[in-house]
Amino acid sequence: MSKVIGQLSKVIRRRIYLDYAATTPLDSRVEKAMRPFLRVKFGNPSSIHTEGVAAKKAMDGARTSVARCLEAHADEIVFTSGGTEANNLALYGVLNHLANTDGRRYLLKKQGKPHIVTTNIEHASVLEPLRELERQGRVSVTYVPVESNGIVKPEKIIAAIRPNTALVSVMYANNEIGTIQPIRKIGQLLAPLRNSKFIIHNSPSEKRYPVFHSDACQAPLYLRCLVNALRVDLLTLDAHKMYGPKGVGILYARRGTPLSSLLLGGGQEKGLRSTTENVSGVVGLAKALELAIAERERESRRLEKLRDYFYSQILENLRIDYRVNGGMEKGERLPNNLNISLPEIDTEFLTLKLDAQGIAVSTKSSCLRDERSSYVVAALGGGAKRASATLRFTLGRTTTRRDVVTAASILGNLLLLLR
Repeated sequence: MSKVIGQLSKVIRRRIYLDYAATTPLDSRVEKAMRPFLRVKFGNPSSIHTEGVAAKKAMDGARTSVARCLEAHADEIVFTSGGTEANNLALYGVLNHLANTDGRRYLLKKQGKPHIVTTNIEHASVLEPLRELERQGRVSVTYVPVESNGIVKPEKIIAAIRPNTALVSVMYANNEIGTIQPIRKIGQLLAPLRNSKFIIHNSPSEKRYPVFHSDACQAPLYLRCLVNALRVDLLTLDAHKMYGPKGVGILYARRGTPLSSLLLGGGQEKGLRSTTENVSGVVGLAKALELAIAERERESRRLEKLRDYFYSQILENLRIDYRVNGGMEKGERLPNNLNISLPEIDTEFLTLKLDAQGIAVSTKSSCLRDERSSYVVAALGGGAKRASATLRFTLGRTTTRRDVVTAASILGNLLLLLR
């Protein structure tokens, strides 16, 4: 075995990174845009002197740019520390606002605790807050199951809505299996429901509920995130998923959406996110989003062809049972994503072996390090072995045809040794 591994190692000329869903490298153009605000234009945007004014101007420019990319208003953009905080702000923010209005008293009297609708494959930064809110007795939650292809039916989301539904949260694209949810259709079906006496009658909050939120962190590189077309009230993005810096994200919050802050302090971000702003990060996020939109169509076509070629190469080398997780039809999944299950293989051990040969892949979400299996894949059916033996490949801007040929060849040889 050591002889074969030694021969395999000679094939690798450089590391091959196939885990772009976990994080992306900082684009050099983004780094260039950020650099002045790390050392030279370092002022606090809340200060009124020259340095502070320069920082404030950069923040305003970035906010306007992000809003333009989403076809939103600049005052609807809330900068956060990333996708997790933005998702938490969306969930807790809506519920906290409801708890502090007259509508809350009406709701408790007439309908009971607020109700939330989501899916069973959301990111942990949505599911964990919801479970905690359930534990505290503050909400009831309906987890709508996805179909075997990893996509939820819009009609099932609508059917789950009750008179006391305060929030609907459905992710745009899944971080593990890459499936794309019908957000636009859900938004279309949801919109007319607000025109009736739906949740809180004769209160200041009438017709605002249910609020529609979507975690779109995996989406902007490959999907159009135009908030009016999607009909969302709240939308989450994260810079490091699109070749921007870590530690910065946004929550789009439509004008009039009932939302309360999680952090109290200086009142930055219209009082929704009090802290001294990460100016360089915000500038980097805006630049990364601009580049994502400019290169989206071309890069999506390139990666879809490369992903499909990679899949065909893997098939030639696989001599064991496997299963693709999530639909493979065009439009059903992100163009850079391939997720398979190998029930006969310890895929965590295989991932380490691939890493030793210079290939970076993952078994599930990087946010689930302590979990033995993927709850996302488990939701598709097929038993425990399928969910505990997953392998995720996600391609990106630096991935080449040679990379996927090499990775497929080494994967095939390792599988022969591990059977």
